[in-house]
Amino acid sequence: MQQKEISRWLKAITIVLALMGAVFFLYIMPVLAISWRDADETLAYLFMPGLLYGWCIGVICYAILYQFWKVCVQIGKDNSFSKENARCFRNISHFALLLAVVWFAGIVFLVFLAVRQPGVSIFMITAVLISVMISILAAALSHLILKAYELKQENELTI
Repeated sequence: MQQKEISRWLKAITIVLALMGAVFFLYIMPVLAISWRDADETLAYLFMPGLLYGWCIGVICYAILYQFWKVCVQIGKDNSFSKENARCFRNISHFALLLAVVWFAGIVFLVFLAVRQPGVSIFMITAVLISVMISILAAALSHLILKAYELKQENELTI
């Protein structure tokens, strides 16, 4: 595949993920929150804080998608190994780590309030672990891309 074709595919995937996120954060999450609020009146006080928490997570996810979009643009320009891409992956790493911290803060908040929802707890712990893994992978990619950029610069100087 050519760089432009890879870039188009990655951009299409990014757009699909953004649309899926919009459906989830703007429709599915509020509908689920309303149904849970109506099903268990003892947790009704968590309705608005839960929605705000979910939307904060959504903002971080969209920040990650924006950084990835910038990487896709550079790939389309046949500039895969660049400082810009290394910086974008470093930013993705930081955003993913922030996401893990936000998920963990939610777990602590629910424990502090003695909310016993095992399904939610398992989901949130899994989200923390996935966020940490994404952060580590993005940091490693950032490092590798920066090293490849430096090698590319050295090779251009020797020719």
